[in-house]
This record gives sequence, C-alpha cells and structure tokens, in this order.
Amino acid sequence: PHGRERAIRNSKNLFLQAHHADPTGHWLKVTNTETGEIVGGCRWHIHKTNPYHQHEDDGKQVDAATQKPYEAPTYEESMEKEFASLILGQVLNPRARRYVRPHTHFANNLFDLHICFVHPSYRNRGIGRTLAAWGVEKADDMRVESFLEATDMGRELYQKLGFVVVSIEEADASRQGLDEEWEELRRKFLPYHWHCMWRPVAGVFEQGVTKLPW
Repeated sequence: PHGRERAIRNSKNLFLQAHHADPTGHWLKVTNTETGEIVGGCRWHIHKTNPYHQHEDDGKQVDAATQKPYEAPTYEESMEKEFASLILGQVLNPRARRYVRPHTHFANNLFDLHICFVHPSYRNRGIGRTLAAWGVEKADDMRVESFLEATDMGRELYQKLGFVVVSIEEADASRQGLDEEWEELRRKFLPYHWHCMWRPVAGVFEQGVTKLPW
C-alpha cells in the first residue's frame, strides 16, 4: 500500500510538472457534480511541429527527446523500476520512428492521446468516449491525423471513433543473466501487448484503399 500511495503522489507531481512545461498538452477532466470527485480524465497533445528528435535505431531503448534510456518515473531504484522502464520504453520510444516519418503527413501537424482514464466505478457510462471525442473533433477541425496506443480495454472505443489498428506490439523482457526476481516479474506482468492505432483525416478510411501510415 505505501508503494501505491507513493506512486500516486509522484504521478501527480510529474503530471503537474509536465502540464506546465509542455504547451502542447491539454488536460480534460470529468467530475461527479454531486460529490466533486474526478471520475475521468485525459491528456491530448496537439503538435504543430515535429515533437520528436529523429535518431538512428541502434537497437537500444532510448527516449526520443533525451536520447537516454527511458526510466519509469514513479519508481524508486529497484528491479521493478528496471522492468517497468524496459516495458514502457518499448511502448513510448518507437513513436519517433513510427509516427513521424518524411513520407507520412505526421511531419508537421498531429494529435496524440497520451493518457486516458476512467474510475472503475464509472465505466461504461460514456465518460471515456466524451474525453476521446474532444480530441477527435479538434483534429477534424484542423484536418490532421491522430494516433495513440490502446490497451485491449480501450481498443473498441477508439475504433468507434474512427481509429484503425495498424499494428499490435508485444513487450519483450528477455535478457541475459535472468534471476528469480526478474522471472517473477515476467510471470506476473507478461504477456503484455498494445495496439498502435491511427486515425486518418476526418476518420475517412476504406479497407484496401486507404494507405496505412507505416
């Protein structure tokens, strides 16, 4: 329990710092008007310039902006942090290569949904759709494309809003010199996969006709 409370506290601080530091981020929240409780939220990013530094893929998991190995920010130094950094890095770091390429339209303007959450007690009430639809409507107004990485839980919602699954990725936690603690983390959290999703301008997609971006 103390680890969970610490992670929540650290996450709040990190999100607040990121909000003030990054003008491309737009936070939305949904509240219960009777209690004032926040029951859902999301952060859309509206990029008018390329948000990623291009780099050569040398086989290492590195943060696209800092060129350093990704580190899960809410963990204290531990094998759990090393494991989380490896897995989350595989989700986030390839964005620079996947979503921003010279032959795609992503080079200048794009939307991405960085995080979206709904309290478990309030799911299946349209909250997630409301949060996601805000960004979709903005993207349509600007005539730009959008992308996100979805879990199994969120994939169907995003498909209803016009997103297309372009690829399904799976985390790889293999490494040399495995020990029991690392193996236990693998057994507990893997397999883990995510859906890389893209939405064309105005959500207009024709199977077999519309060219996929990667």
